[in-house]
Amino acid sequence: MTKVLKKSEIISLIIIFISLFIFTGQVYLNRSIFLQKFNPAKYEEKFLESQWRVPESKNVISDEDLYSYAAYKYIHGENPILINSETPHLGKYLIGLSILIFNNQRIFSIIIALLTLGVIYKLILMQTKSSLLSSLGVLLTALNTTFIDQIIHSPQLDIYQLFFFLLMAYFLIQYITHKNNHSLLLSAFFYGCTLSTKFFFQSYLLITLFMIIFFAKQYGKKFCWIKPFIIFNAIALVIYTLSHFSYFLHGGDIRGFLGMQKWIILLYKSTSINLLKVAGGYLGLIFLNSYRFWSEGYPLVSYQYWSLFWPITFVLGMILAIVNFVSKNKHIVSLFFSSWVIIYAFFLLIVPIYPRYLLLLFVPQIILIVLYGKKFITN
Repeated sequence: MTKVLKKSEIISLIIIFISLFIFTGQVYLNRSIFLQKFNPAKYEEKFLESQWRVPESKNVISDEDLYSYAAYKYIHGENPILINSETPHLGKYLIGLSILIFNNQRIFSIIIALLTLGVIYKLILMQTKSSLLSSLGVLLTALNTTFIDQIIHSPQLDIYQLFFFLLMAYFLIQYITHKNNHSLLLSAFFYGCTLSTKFFFQSYLLITLFMIIFFAKQYGKKFCWIKPFIIFNAIALVIYTLSHFSYFLHGGDIRGFLGMQKWIILLYKSTSINLLKVAGGYLGLIFLNSYRFWSEGYPLVSYQYWSLFWPITFVLGMILAIVNFVSKNKHIVSLFFSSWVIIYAFFLLIVPIYPRYLLLLFVPQIILIVLYGKKFITN
């Protein structure tokens, strides 16, 4: 018997088509970078002449070029401690895999971005049971310029980290809802992947604090969450350690690994950035498209892909996050992303900002905005 599509399902399919059209349109407009063959000699020359090898060099290498070179070397067996060791390696291994399979470092960014849209759809569907709202979340994400920027200026690590973070959220919510240990293990695995992609220490402290607040809000005075929380963190740390497998293959040991972590902490502590001058800069970026960059003189800079949707998304997202958090709302998806938005918004106040850091703020806020849309559909 042929299934007749409901009106909402038809609209949902149209919205998904529009979202994919916008996404593929950006890929097409920037098709030249996705058709380029990776030239290892070119990137090695850039790296060797850059600030990473020549102090005070004027040939500054961009993050995407640095990640591309490191990824190529990693995937060909280089010890990751020798190149860009201060940044976790998993995302760069995936970029390297893109080079290995497609001879282009950017293709995997497209694939991961599309998969991210799929996870956003599933997360919204978990609470709303509405394909219409889920597709709307996909559309709003595809329209967000911080998301599109991950395609235009690929490869970046933020899109990989967002993908792993959302998968962590999806399986953790599944575990809380169904008490399925399999889901807890998968969530812990993707948490480990999140930590293994970018800013390990910041991510670990931030997500640990967030999890404590989220679980405390979810379970109240019950402490049944402590045991799975410990298991969750233990597995994640093991995954992070395993992401350094090449280091161990090159003869590294646990003592050296821990020493490397200490070196990374000291490296970040040694930066001469005046945090008072850049504190809260992301608010100026969102509302005024102006923020102080942490280069010499702390100049005021703007972002070419700033959008009027930024302040709208931020204001609505923050209001909904606070309202959801203080209310007796028992919807786990809403509570999860409300807790995250509040914690991450405070975190951004005290760190040097770069526009792509807003990706982990805007996408959860979009999810919250769409979840609230269920009330309008119900009415």
